[in-house]
Amino acid sequence: MKILFKTICILFTFLTCTSFVNAQNITVKGTVTDDSGEGLPGVSVVVKGQATGVITDVDGHYSLSVPTGAILTYTFIGFEQREIKALKEKIDVSLKPSSVALSDVVVVGYGTQSRKTLTTAISKVSGDVIKDVPTSTLGEGLKGKIAGTRFYSNNTTPGEEVTIRIRGGSSINKSNEPLILVDGVERSLAGLNNNDIESIEVLKDAASTAIYGSRASNGVVLVTTKNGTNGMAPQITFEATIAAQEAETLYDFMNAKDYLNTVRSAVAIGPHPQYNFMDGYSASSGNSENSIYSTRYLKDGETIPAGYKSMPDPLDPAKTLIFQDNDFQSEIFKRTMWQNYYAGINGGSKDIKYNASISYLDDDGIAITTGYNRLNLRNNMNVRINPKLYFSLGLDYSKTNSSEFPNQMNVISRGLATPPTQKKYNADGSPTKGYNVSSPNPLFYQYYNNNKKVTKRFSGFGKLTYYILPELKIETEISTFDQNYRYSAFEKANIFNGLRTTTESYGEDERNKIEIYSTYSKTIRNHSFSILGGYSYQKYKGQTMSATVTGASSDKVPTLSAGPNKKSADSDIYKDVTIGYFGRISYSFQKKYLLSATFREDASSRFADGHRWGFFPGVSVGWVISKENFMKAIPNVDELKLRISYGQTGNNAVGIYDALGRYSTNAKYGGYAGIVPSTMPNYNLTWETTTQFDPGFDLSMFHNRLNIIFDYFDKRTKNLLFSKELPNTSGFSSVNTNIGEVKFYGFDLEISSINVKTKDLTWTSKLTYSFVKNKVLKLPDNGRDRNRIGGITLADGTAFGGIAEGESLYRYYGYKVDHILQNEAEADNAMYDSKAKGFRYSDGKYVAGRKDAGDYEWKNRTGSATKNGKDYIDSQDQFFLGYTVPHSTGGFNNTVSYKNFTFNIFLDWALGHSINQNSEMRYFMNTFANNYTLINKVKDCWKKEGDNTKYARFTANDPDDGNANFSRTSDVFNYKGDYLCIREISIQYSMPRQLVHKVGMQDVTFTLAGNNLYYFTAVKGVSPEVGTSSTYGSTYYNYPPVRKVSIGVKVTF
Repeated sequence: MKILFKTICILFTFLTCTSFVNAQNITVKGTVTDDSGEGLPGVSVVVKGQATGVITDVDGHYSLSVPTGAILTYTFIGFEQREIKALKEKIDVSLKPSSVALSDVVVVGYGTQSRKTLTTAISKVSGDVIKDVPTSTLGEGLKGKIAGTRFYSNNTTPGEEVTIRIRGGSSINKSNEPLILVDGVERSLAGLNNNDIESIEVLKDAASTAIYGSRASNGVVLVTTKNGTNGMAPQITFEATIAAQEAETLYDFMNAKDYLNTVRSAVAIGPHPQYNFMDGYSASSGNSENSIYSTRYLKDGETIPAGYKSMPDPLDPAKTLIFQDNDFQSEIFKRTMWQNYYAGINGGSKDIKYNASISYLDDDGIAITTGYNRLNLRNNMNVRINPKLYFSLGLDYSKTNSSEFPNQMNVISRGLATPPTQKKYNADGSPTKGYNVSSPNPLFYQYYNNNKKVTKRFSGFGKLTYYILPELKIETEISTFDQNYRYSAFEKANIFNGLRTTTESYGEDERNKIEIYSTYSKTIRNHSFSILGGYSYQKYKGQTMSATVTGASSDKVPTLSAGPNKKSADSDIYKDVTIGYFGRISYSFQKKYLLSATFREDASSRFADGHRWGFFPGVSVGWVISKENFMKAIPNVDELKLRISYGQTGNNAVGIYDALGRYSTNAKYGGYAGIVPSTMPNYNLTWETTTQFDPGFDLSMFHNRLNIIFDYFDKRTKNLLFSKELPNTSGFSSVNTNIGEVKFYGFDLEISSINVKTKDLTWTSKLTYSFVKNKVLKLPDNGRDRNRIGGITLADGTAFGGIAEGESLYRYYGYKVDHILQNEAEADNAMYDSKAKGFRYSDGKYVAGRKDAGDYEWKNRTGSATKNGKDYIDSQDQFFLGYTVPHSTGGFNNTVSYKNFTFNIFLDWALGHSINQNSEMRYFMNTFANNYTLINKVKDCWKKEGDNTKYARFTANDPDDGNANFSRTSDVFNYKGDYLCIREISIQYSMPRQLVHKVGMQDVTFTLAGNNLYYFTAVKGVSPEVGTSSTYGSTYYNYPPVRKVSIGVKVTF
């Protein structure tokens, strides 16, 4: 079967190159009007399947030379598309208003298709939904707007792209990133400008994505940029937007007075009361002038120094403490500016159309030393060489400069831990250090560190389209995408590191592709069919290099050559080739019974001979049931279509050398360089294969004022790639192998409506809702309970945690509180706790495992280990706390237009995930020898018997001197990550056209907008969009979400 499909594909492409026919042209003239008879300006009139076309003038008139019998397509936003055969020279057309949802034309793999005849699951949004949103990246403007697709910010640093998950993904260990094509060029969304986007389509089911084969198991995102318009004089657009931005959420830290009252009292009853009077402690009264901490006693006869505050010492009110009260959170996060400027030109003649733009975006970043700016240049051009031959060219270039923290845990989470009594600056004006090298005073980090990254991206394609017949065309497209970056980092000599470490790194990825494909479309009476066949070749290559030196003699020369000590130098080169044959056959009878079949056969150089080829088919059927006679009796149903699709796709996101093996070149033996094997080959390795079943329906009611699109999906991936442990005698630690199976299932829902439509007032709404669950079906056989990977095995042999058959992914575990011990007697009878240091002020002794009044009594897990026949608390006593991925996401948009005003509000949400706020927990610890700052919630800690509170007693330095009440992952700081975000609000005013026309303009529009305005959520201090088992770690990003309020003006000439 695979050989047959390939043969048909090659023969079909060859035959279409050898046919030829001539046709006679006629000139068609006419007027396009709305349902009230008013002429419609700007209606697109094109020959179906070709780039030939014009737009109507201000009165709705048009004139166009076309082949006799050609199909003319009349398209205008907000109206139903019409198709009329050109059999006479005078054709007047009336367009009816409609909802976009079910009359839309969507981009599919290697073509376009009317949604009315679509049998697969594809969601589309117009570029209009993102053009007025003050965001630095395209993905930020798409959150909640596409059913079945989750866009979320894993890292909110300026310029960082969002993460995209279509129906949850498809893999456990490998990539869940979708394939992204921008004008047919494979690349990421990074570097694109929102104003340049025409539409975004998301292909979700296997029948629509199978034509992309081995890279499509995680779905496909198709981005189309704007093209010009035939027969239109040059139209120039200038847009300027400026915004103020700030952190949407922050922590509520104690001021210095409350901090001193809390910490000094706790230290006094702890094991080290002397810390209250020694030099070098944030709450000590004995700090010297040279200490980084400001707290000390006011001397006899001394006046309070400038910049200091005073208070009675809570341990000895007869004495006066003086101190600085510094807010280091306000030193990290600032109110800053964001701005974007755009200029574009659009137009065309009979034979050429063009669209070009230049734009500049500057994001100052709300955190110190962070920022992002981007320059964009883009051009799309379409040329009609002759009636049969067309040429398209697209060029896109961007350059970005960015600066971000190399480790947000250290700079943000630990930087925020700087206590309020610490001085900002030393006597010589330099910033004070932090507690240690990985916990800098934010001002210290800013002064001594400099890092920047420059990224350049170039994307280009050229496409030739030759119409052998009006129904038959062959297309050849060559494209390239090149991305390179240079990263530079320099650390000035400082108290922690005087080596002046300098690092430079460079990387480049290049992707070149050539595709040739042919399409034949024909309608014979009630039968319509289309056949597509093609070939694709793509080569990917890349290189990286990096070097680090130390020992420069000056802070003023941050170059590699200035450092005499060469610490490291690495480089790598790699390449990858993928070839494929693809095809699609579509058929409809009376546009009522629909059938489509696709296939792709891919070969990847990442796999060994015998396993390089994969065949990925897809089939879908549709029934437009509303066209049946028995539906005519049902009122208010304009269109009802049932759809079912089934297909397979692949995921070849394995390491380039996982199947073929790899050698390491950095080995040394006897002082000589050597080469040793580093990756064990597995010649049987192949791609993960995802099979997806998708039933759904499209419904349009009440004269297309209500539209519903619904899909259920069941997606199962086999041959999951896992790393299998090997015995030491093999010489390797592990080998990648295909073992495992997982299922993702759920539904997508999209509802759009026109609620009110009058001459002056229009109100539209759109709701998206996505529900995704998953289950592990099969794992490598390892002899453990449910073949569990990771997790904890209990004393009775049962296990929990990790990944296991029959369980969902993304689960995490921690301790759960049973109750707070109210007195010493209860503490004496508490279970032994392996993390408790056991110090009591009443006897001054450490007794390991002992509790005290005010401590948590943790829940004991049935089946966990015992000590001397008694239950005790250790790592086995953990319970399920939540999922890191939400099961439900969605958005709700409302747009109201009244005369020249337009108001828009968009909300989005996520439900079902949890966040364990370990960073917040650390602001209860007072760790780092009592020098860690505190939040105001610490005031709610247990203080005496009978207190009904969530938080146990506060202990100075809980992890080292206390009983770990706040030093373990637990339900105390576990929050539901559910949120409802006021994502966007905008108000637009368009000046009266009669007025702007007098000054030579076509349109002037003012926009006041806000983005990320407010999250309704239990989570504070970090973004609620990303679930996690810990907000304190090197792989977690603590940069808070950013609220923007902007004002902009758009002028069209």
